[in-house]
Amino acid sequence: LLLSLLAAAPVLLLIAAYALSPSSAGAPIAARLRVPYPAVIAHRGLSAWAPEETRAAYLLARELGADYLEADVQRTSDGVLIALHDDTLERTTDVAAVFPERRGRGADAFTWQELQRLDAGSWWNAAHPERARPAYAGLRILRLEELLDLAAPAAARGGAPGPGLYLETKGAGRYAGYEREIVALLRARGWLDPPPGGAPAAMARVLFQSFVPESLVRLRELAPEVPRVLLIDRKDVGKEPWRAFVQRAAALGAGIGPSGYEGMPWHTGPAHLAGLLVHHYTINQEWQLRLLRQLGSDGVFTDSADRALAVFGRLGGRERTAVLAEAFTKTGL
Repeated sequence: LLLSLLAAAPVLLLIAAYALSPSSAGAPIAARLRVPYPAVIAHRGLSAWAPEETRAAYLLARELGADYLEADVQRTSDGVLIALHDDTLERTTDVAAVFPERRGRGADAFTWQELQRLDAGSWWNAAHPERARPAYAGLRILRLEELLDLAAPAAARGGAPGPGLYLETKGAGRYAGYEREIVALLRARGWLDPPPGGAPAAMARVLFQSFVPESLVRLRELAPEVPRVLLIDRKDVGKEPWRAFVQRAAALGAGIGPSGYEGMPWHTGPAHLAGLLVHHYTINQEWQLRLLRQLGSDGVFTDSADRALAVFGRLGGRERTAVLAEAFTKTGL
């Protein structure tokens, strides 16, 4: 009897998934928000194949056809907005060699010109020798403005459709008022402009995300037209009922961003019933991608946008390896 129950467990899970969270339940929500479905969000760029949040990683993700380029926005001591994930610089730069006296400090302890002295690519070659490339050595930290250029509108790039931006306010409790600076830059560069002629936009060009509810409140006030996603720290799940996270997200914006561990029907179903888009992080393996789609995920943050595009049937029948090789050729990497 026990063996029979164990054998039936996957089937029972799928039945529960269909009942609580059908695989297409989020499609109307995504359509309302003009977000591709299911969305492929290049987590820090194509960071399984290139140094994260660098020009190389974002160029590759763009050429592959990812829907969004994801970035963590921080600010230097002289007010420059940059793309950087970690609270300190040791893991992804040579700051310990260039500025040993400031080892352990964050981006706000450096000017933009000082950060430009750091190598943000060679660490990747050392950590991933099987995927190392000479072009990665000497890559620099990106300004947010440079990322906007990489994901430029179609007209600026010869007519090819460009990806959107999925921006996290990484330093929400650290950089006072920087949400206003982010929105001001996006508006100045035309990223928040309505389509010409009053036609409805084909896709939301920008999404905001944060683990900090207060940051999403500020972003809602500054740019109410931009969808907002409340990220859920896995360490906090279990400290209160799941419905509390769903209610909080619904009050703040349009979506919720849990880890893949919270991809079960009893998580995704209630979020959909509350009208929330559900984007899971960080999903890289083929079996994980397939399972979460079956369980109703509306999109994924992934280091391997190439794999996600293949699993979601977005490569036009082409082999993933061929598409990836073409992206490297186009970008000159």
